[in-house]
Amino acid sequence: MTGRPVLLEARDVTIRFGGLVAVDSVSMAIVPGEVRGLIGPNGAGKTTFFNAISGLVPLSSGLIRLGGEDITALPAHRRAAAGLRRTFQSVQLLPQQTVLENVLIGLHTSFTAPGWRDRRGREAAAQAQVEHVLAFLGIAARILTPVNRLTFAEQRLTEIARAIVSRPRVLLLDEPAAGLSPTEVEGLGELLHRLRDEWDVTILLVEHVLSLVLNRSDRVTVLENGRLIAEGCPEEVANNRAVQVAYMGVE
Repeated sequence: MTGRPVLLEARDVTIRFGGLVAVDSVSMAIVPGEVRGLIGPNGAGKTTFFNAISGLVPLSSGLIRLGGEDITALPAHRRAAAGLRRTFQSVQLLPQQTVLENVLIGLHTSFTAPGWRDRRGREAAAQAQVEHVLAFLGIAARILTPVNRLTFAEQRLTEIARAIVSRPRVLLLDEPAAGLSPTEVEGLGELLHRLRDEWDVTILLVEHVLSLVLNRSDRVTVLENGRLIAEGCPEEVANNRAVQVAYMGVE
């Protein structure tokens, strides 16, 4: 992937909460079409760094660029409109609403308030987009099912559908394997590569299921105590002594 332009860049990002430095001058550069894993032990600063990229946590210093544009000062909804979408570790869906209604929320930045004359056409186009993404994810049959009647794996897929229905440039996945069975995790891994290869989505994956990260990422970044301690291909990271000590419990 060398020589390719950087799509998502975090440069010298530092985040402080009072006297606590949660993220300490961390830099990361992700190129188009990459699946980047972000790992580290509990308290490493992964979630804080992830939230800063998506716009939920302000930076103390540093900058974030998307497609070469500085988005550091943009709020989360403006970053979403620019093509940066995310999921959450705890599924954030409207349980009483259908899959269709939940996924339609992902198109909120794509449509201006329509006039009555073209409202039906716009609604039909939006529903067609939802149907397309649900078919891609294999849950089209659940489109009119309330979310609280889905399996947990189907809820995960519904949240991913909401994040990708607008065809973002970058998808941020926050521990998507949490709560899934080994078989479902394997299916998720295959989905990551399909999103990259068939939908041209670049992915940043924060995950505790190490096998998923090492088997499906193109490159892996490792944090410990808010600092970057390793970065490289999965094999390099897995064999890195500092990573083995910090993350894998090797003495």
